[in-house]
Amino acid sequence: MFGLLRGFREELAAVQVLDAACGSGNFLYVALRLLLDLEWEVITLARDLGDSLAFPVVSPAQLHGIEVNTYAYELAQTTIWIGYIQWWRDHGFGLPAEPILKPLDAIRQMDAILAGDRSQETGVREPEWPAVDVIIGNPPFLGDKKMRAEMGDEYVDQLRTLYAGRIPGQSDLVCYWFEKARAQIAAGKAKRAGLLATNSIRGGANRAVLERIKQTGDIFWAMSDRDWLLEGVAVNVSMVGFDAGIEKLRALDGKVSSQ
Repeated sequence: MFGLLRGFREELAAVQVLDAACGSGNFLYVALRLLLDLEWEVITLARDLGDSLAFPVVSPAQLHGIEVNTYAYELAQTTIWIGYIQWWRDHGFGLPAEPILKPLDAIRQMDAILAGDRSQETGVREPEWPAVDVIIGNPPFLGDKKMRAEMGDEYVDQLRTLYAGRIPGQSDLVCYWFEKARAQIAAGKAKRAGLLATNSIRGGANRAVLERIKQTGDIFWAMSDRDWLLEGVAVNVSMVGFDAGIEKLRALDGKVSSQ
C-alpha cells in the first residue's frame, strides 16, 4: 500500500500543466491547488496507515504559462506563489524554504499564436508551446470584427495566412488556441486539453476547429452552453475537453456514455 501511495504521489509531482493564455494566473492557481489537494489526500491516508510522507512535493515548477501582457505576466507569477504559500499555511506546513518567491521561468511573456518578424509576411511563424501533460485555459473571446479593431488588420491578415487550411477565415480568435492544443496532442506533446470558448464555437466557421479535433482525436467532455460572467458582462460559453481519442467515456452536458 505504501508503495502505491508513494508512486501516485510521484505521478502527481510529475504532472505538467500549460495555460497558453494564462492572464493573471487564475487557472494555473486552481490547477496547482487541485494537485496539492490530491497530494494532501495521499499524505493523510499514509498518516492514517502509520506512514509519513513529510512535506508536499507538488510545486509551482510544474506550471507553464504564456501571456503577452506585461502586467498580467508579472501578476501571474505572484498569484501562483501566493496560492502555494497559502495552501502550505492552511494545511499546517508553515512556509516553504526561502526565498519564498522564486522565479517561475516556465511562465513566459510572448504571443501564443503568432511569432517572428511581423514587418514581413514571410517572417511570421507559429510559436513553440512546451510539451506538457495537460493544456487548460480561457483564451480571449474576440470575433473577426473585434479582432481587427483591437489587433489591427496587418496582424489579423498574417494570422489568417499562417493558419490557412487549418482555421477558416472569420473564425473567432479563441479557435487558434483550440487548434494549437489539438496539434500539440496530435504530435504527442500533450495528453489532453480543456478550454473555454463562447458558445459560438459550435457553429459557422468556428465549428471547423472542433471537427479537426474529432479527426485526430476526440472530445470526451463538454458543456455546450453555460452562463459565464466575464468582467461584469454576461456571456454564454462552451467548455470542451479533448484528447487523442484515448478516453472511453464521453460526457455532454452531464450525460455520460461509453464509446
